[in-house]
Amino acid sequence: MELSRRQFVQVGGAAAAAAAAPGLTGPDLAARPPMGWTARVAADMPRPDLPALLYSRAAFGPRPGDVERVRAMKQPYDWVEEQLDHTSIDDSAVEQALSRLPTLAMTPRQLLNYGMNRGQVVEELRLATVYRQVFSARQLFEVMVDFWSDHFSIYHPTDFCEYFKTVDDRDVIRKHALGRFQDLLTASAKSPAMLNFLNNDASRKDNVNENYAREIMELHTLGVAVDGVPYTEQDVKEVAKCFTGWAWTFQETSPRRGEFEFRQDWHDNGSKEVLGQFIGPGYYMEDGQFVIDLLCHHEATSRFLATKLVRRFVTDDPAGQTPELVARVAETYRRTDGDIKEMLYVILTSREFADAFNGYGGRLTRPNDLVARSLRAVDARPEHLPTDYRNNAVYNRLRYTLQSMGQLPFYWPTPDGYPDVKDAWGSSIGMLTRWNFGLALCGAGSGGAFGGELIPGFRPDRQTPSDRTTAGAVVDYWVDRLLHRPVLDADRALLVGYLTNGGSASAPRTAALDQRLPELIALILDSPYFQWR
Repeated sequence: MELSRRQFVQVGGAAAAAAAAPGLTGPDLAARPPMGWTARVAADMPRPDLPALLYSRAAFGPRPGDVERVRAMKQPYDWVEEQLDHTSIDDSAVEQALSRLPTLAMTPRQLLNYGMNRGQVVEELRLATVYRQVFSARQLFEVMVDFWSDHFSIYHPTDFCEYFKTVDDRDVIRKHALGRFQDLLTASAKSPAMLNFLNNDASRKDNVNENYAREIMELHTLGVAVDGVPYTEQDVKEVAKCFTGWAWTFQETSPRRGEFEFRQDWHDNGSKEVLGQFIGPGYYMEDGQFVIDLLCHHEATSRFLATKLVRRFVTDDPAGQTPELVARVAETYRRTDGDIKEMLYVILTSREFADAFNGYGGRLTRPNDLVARSLRAVDARPEHLPTDYRNNAVYNRLRYTLQSMGQLPFYWPTPDGYPDVKDAWGSSIGMLTRWNFGLALCGAGSGGAFGGELIPGFRPDRQTPSDRTTAGAVVDYWVDRLLHRPVLDADRALLVGYLTNGGSASAPRTAALDQRLPELIALILDSPYFQWR
C-alpha cells in the first residue's frame, strides 16, 4: 500500500512504516499495538565497522559484496586510496551507457543551437547524475561531485543555465572534483553557467553587479563575514569591479558561442583594493585572477572548506564537536596548496571519522543519497534504469521521489546549495515519501505515483537464499545484507514478529512467510537503521 498523510499522523513516528505493510493494516493493526523501533537515533544503534561506515558515508552505499571486499583488504584505508585514485578505476560500462544521452558531450554552441526542447538537456543531465551515483564504481568521486555541485550551486531553471549546467557539470565540477581547489574555483569563475546564474555576464564598469563577488567570498571561499571580518561590504564592491567583463560569447554566429569570454570594453580598469591588497590600474582580466589567488590563499578559506568537508563526512557541527579535525584539514589545505585528495585522506583516516556514526548525533541520509543507497542495496542493475529519459517509467518515478523529498538535482533556487544537516530533512512529509519509496522499491507499493513495483518485474525478496529456512535466518540475512551490522535484540524480535505474524525466530520458512518478505525488506529500508548513515 501507499501511506497517506492522514495515516502517517494517525499511526505516528517510527510505527508508520511498519503499519504500511498489508499484514498490519485493518483488523491486524487494531488487534496489535503499534510497532515502534527501540533504536530511533544513531546513538541507540550498534555501530558499523569501518568498511561499512566508509561505504555509508564516503560512497552512495554498498552493493552486495562491497563491504565484504573491503573487510578482506589488509586495512580499510586501502579502499580510500583506491577510490582517491579514481581515474584508475574502470568506469567504462557506465560511460558507455551514458553515451546514449547526446547532450552530455555537446559544446555550449551545440547545446544553444541544437533547437531542442530545453527539457531534454535538463533531464539527460539529471538522469546521468542519478545513474552515476547508483552504478559508478568511482563512488568517492561521485560523492565529491555531489558535494561540489552544492558548494558551487547553480539553479537549473535560470535563463541559459538549463544549457550551461551540462557543461559546468562536465568541465568544472567533474573535471576538478578531486583536484586542486584553486583550479576548481578558477574553472567555476569562468563557467558561463555560474556567470549567468549570478548575473556577472551583465556586469559592466558602468553598471556593476555584485552578486558573484558576494558569493565567491561568502559561499565559495571565505564564509560569512561577521562585523567586517574577514571582508567588508567595500571588499564586495571592489571584487565586483575586478570581475567586470567576465562573461560569455553571446553572438549566435560565433563558433565560441556560449564559451567564456573576457569583455575588455566592459571592464573597470581602475585601481582597486581587496582585503587590504592594492591592485593597480591596467591589469584587465588579471584583476579577477588576482582575486581568485588572494581568496584561495586566505586563511579563512582553509577553515571554511575544512568545516564543510568535515560536516559532509563526520558531523553536523564540526566547529563544536570536532574542532581538532577541522584544524588538521585546514592545515592540510594550506600545506598542499588546496589538494582535495589530501584533505579527504585526513578526514577518512581520522579517529573522528571512525567514531562518527553514533558519536556526534548522527547524520541523516539526504534524499538523493537515500535513493542511490536503496537501489544499490537491493542490487538494482543498469538494465532496470534505461538511459533514455523519454517514456522511462523508472526514471520518472525516481524524479518524482526526489522532487517530493525536496532534492531534485540542480534544483535548489539559492546559491548556497542543498542543506547538509539533518534538521533540514526530517519533516513528516519527507519521511512519508521515503517510506512509500521503500515500499514501492520492494514491490509492495499501492500503484500510486511510485508504482506498485518501482521497477516493473524487480522483486528484491527473490534474492533471499533458499538455505535460509527459518524466520530468524531470513531476518538476519536481510539485516546483514542491507545494514552490514546487527540491530538491537528488541528490533530483531520486531522484524521476526512481523514476518511470522507473531511467531518465533525458529518458525519454518513457508510460502505464507515468503509473501511477507517484500514488506519485511521495506521495513528495514524504512527503519531508522537505514535512514541514519
